[in-house]
Amino acid sequence: MNPLIFLGAAAIVFVVGTLVIWVFTRERKTSFNSSIEEFRAGLDAIAPNDKRRRNE
Repeated sequence: MNPLIFLGAAAIVFVVGTLVIWVFTRERKTSFNSSIEEFRAGLDAIAPNDKRRRNE
C-alpha cells in the first residue's frame, strides 16, 4: 500500500504545481471590455476602405 500512497501524493503535488504555474503565467486582460475592443479592432482591420474613411 505504501507505493500507492507515494504515487497518489506525487500526482497531487504535480497537479497542484501545474495549476499554480498556470495561474501565474496566464495572460491577464487589462479590462472587462478588452476582449470586445480586441474583436472590434479585428473587424476594423478587415473592414472595406469606405468604412475606414467614414470613421476617421
